[in-house]
Amino acid sequence: MPPDGVPAGPPPEDSDRLACGKPVDDLLAQVTDGAPPRDPEHQRGCPHCRAALAELEDLWAPVRDLAAEHVRAPAGLLQAVMAQIRELSRNAWQAVLHDPVGQTRIAARVVGAVARLAAESVPHVTLALGGGHAAGPMEATADPARVAGPEGEAATDIGVAGTHVVIDVQIAVDFGVPIPQVADQVRRRVAHHIATHTGLTTTEVNVTVVDVRQPPADH
Repeated sequence: MPPDGVPAGPPPEDSDRLACGKPVDDLLAQVTDGAPPRDPEHQRGCPHCRAALAELEDLWAPVRDLAAEHVRAPAGLLQAVMAQIRELSRNAWQAVLHDPVGQTRIAARVVGAVARLAAESVPHVTLALGGGHAAGPMEATADPARVAGPEGEAATDIGVAGTHVVIDVQIAVDFGVPIPQVADQVRRRVAHHIATHTGLTTTEVNVTVVDVRQPPADH
């Protein structure tokens, strides 16, 4: 898997699976029928599944609302909702924004780049490099191919589904700063930048602090 946590190629045209390989129908059953997840451990750690669940909840909300009101659903509503659900697997590596004159597709790696830049803009924060070490001052914008967490794990793992995004980011912080407050700043900064620059909804920003480093000396 490439360093931004996004598989390299598009799924087959007839695929009904997410980028992680899980069927969309399994997640749809969770939303529509309250079924338990088939693979809870995978789902807890998979941003692709969690982003898809958030998108499916939004897509299914009109159907659920009408069912609660005991009224007949407008003709074509269910078909329209199901068409959007099927589209998730065809755009497993892209977020999709709809407007009256067309669509805007945003590659997951672009969302990942925005998230990384946002995280790095927080004082006392750098991304993790291979082996869990912090980037030095000259490496803060290193080649993305080198930006990775422990043993090659991605420093940012991105799940996109429709207009929803889930982000797992690994960072290092300067020694002596309050880690919970810095992590909260990273969450808020990443969500704000994603909304501002892409128009997408950030469902989760999960921050893992993998290292501390001596802060750079003042010049």
